[in-house]
Amino acid sequence: MNIELQKTGELTATVKIDLSPADYEEKVLKVLKDYQRKAQMPGFRPGKVPFGLTKKMYGQAVTADEINKLLGESLDSFIREQNLDLLGNPLANTEKTPQIDFTEPAEMSFYFDLGLSPQFELKLDGKSGVIYHRIEVSDEIARKYMDDLRRRNGTLTDVEVSEKGDMLKGDFAELDTDGTVKPEGITSNGSVNPELFKDEAIQALFTGVKNGDVVKFNPMQASGNATDVAAMLGISKEQAETLNAEFNYTVTGISRMIPAEMNAEFFEKIYPGVEIADEAALLEQIKKDAAGSFVGESDKKFFNDAIKYLIESSAIELPDEFLKRWLVDVNQDKLTAEEVEKNYEDYARSMRWQLIENRMIREHNIQVSEEEIRDVFRSYFQRPGSAEMDEDMKKRIDGIVDSFMKNKEDVRRINDQLFEQKILAFLKEKIQPKEQTISYEDFAKLQ
Repeated sequence: MNIELQKTGELTATVKIDLSPADYEEKVLKVLKDYQRKAQMPGFRPGKVPFGLTKKMYGQAVTADEINKLLGESLDSFIREQNLDLLGNPLANTEKTPQIDFTEPAEMSFYFDLGLSPQFELKLDGKSGVIYHRIEVSDEIARKYMDDLRRRNGTLTDVEVSEKGDMLKGDFAELDTDGTVKPEGITSNGSVNPELFKDEAIQALFTGVKNGDVVKFNPMQASGNATDVAAMLGISKEQAETLNAEFNYTVTGISRMIPAEMNAEFFEKIYPGVEIADEAALLEQIKKDAAGSFVGESDKKFFNDAIKYLIESSAIELPDEFLKRWLVDVNQDKLTAEEVEKNYEDYARSMRWQLIENRMIREHNIQVSEEEIRDVFRSYFQRPGSAEMDEDMKKRIDGIVDSFMKNKEDVRRINDQLFEQKILAFLKEKIQPKEQTISYEDFAKLQ
């Protein structure tokens, strides 16, 4: 056997493997002998089928199979010995490799194309100019959230005359085209929340009414959502989808949510255990919590911006034509050459980031341990402020964790989450982004 590496470009090469009968004949003979011992054929006792007949029936397939195994093993060994860093997998070069006849032993040559991993500079020097956006919550947003908290913890009270935001109860009666109640039309009783209507003119019809007043409106025009109309009228969604009629709505009750008072009881309910003396302190606590909840969005934008910077600054060249062939080959029956060509820029960007990520992992030993995954599962059983577990409880929980670890999908999901957190922390440390305080409204525009 002879193996030779032939460079065909800066990032491509071809491996030529020459085989002689001596390389594979002994293996083929051994397999055929085994076939002969196991063969059962009419007219012959088990194991007594003539070798010539066995070879005639199975020789070509066995030869092809053994040569393919030999080629795979030899190619893998050669790549390891030569310390070749590849992109994708080797691809058979069908143009250079001649049509092979496996019926008779002969000298054979096989060619495999390789895509070589490029060398590139990884700029992790803190001079990227990437910004980390620290989202600041405005008083306006915090106050809206505070008002919402007051409404959600308020008291529902019956009132005589409706205002904007009130909930109404009443009776529906479908009208005919002449404006009279339709015989055998839809009738029901139900609640209406006019603030949910998309039609503001219809919303206004429900302001200033009292018990006994009748409001005429088209529910489908008011809502525009068949599911909501069906729930409102107590009919099926299919009926609502074809409904285009006006209804009389006779008001039978009006309820108003009176917001919770700004007092110690409300503060303790919203933030138990946190000392809040007045509205200003509550507003500051809301802003603090809201800013913390936005950290994930800041991290996500930084991560994407950092990836973009590293891809652009590393200027990684790729063996494009080889990768296009490889993408089609590895996604057989899923991607056509035309689809690969159309979306190649996205594939190439992903490949460049993978090269960068792999290098960071390799050079800085970024990895997730099994114990770290177990700690995530253990955290499911821990509550803030709870007493420390005794040894018996820890053992019971570890037994449950053992069963969780058998779920490969959950383990992989947690591993990916932890790994992404480590890559994010590494990028923050190495890139050293400039922090910039920004309002949530302006941050949303960046997105």
